[in-house]
Amino acid sequence: MEEKQMAKKWSVDSALVESVAANLVELLPLFPKRLIRLDALVREHEMPFSHIQILVLLSEGAMAIGTLSDKLSIAKPNITPLVDSLREQHYVERVRDARDRRIVNVCITDSGLEKLQAIQCSVAKQVAEWPGLFSRSEVKAFNGALSGVIRMAMEVGAGE
Repeated sequence: MEEKQMAKKWSVDSALVESVAANLVELLPLFPKRLIRLDALVREHEMPFSHIQILVLLSEGAMAIGTLSDKLSIAKPNITPLVDSLREQHYVERVRDARDRRIVNVCITDSGLEKLQAIQCSVAKQVAEWPGLFSRSEVKAFNGALSGVIRMAMEVGAGE
């Protein structure tokens, strides 16, 4: 019987930590304007970026307002009008928790999933403009790196 290999954990390497931090800071202004043009997505879909973020989170499953607030680092009183706006557009709905009727969860609707799919298609169109800039192997490496970043972000945020 094969033993399941445990992933090696790294001990803190200050040079590596500083390099990762520097790269993340450098990426902050580049991501929303250069890598993916978030302003174009917002205009095309006539939807604030915060609404897009909520739809993405809800595509993972229903969440309470407090959970959305925590995941987006937006105060609960500020999340409520965002959810209300998405509800008015029929992209989300509020549903009482089956186990505890005091809890109200926010769920994405079929219309919300369709909107999210349209947003993903818009992002795909932007990515499709990259071939003149990068080789296929560079884009494949970038995609792999993104998968790793998502995995790491999920694990770092899992305790929250």
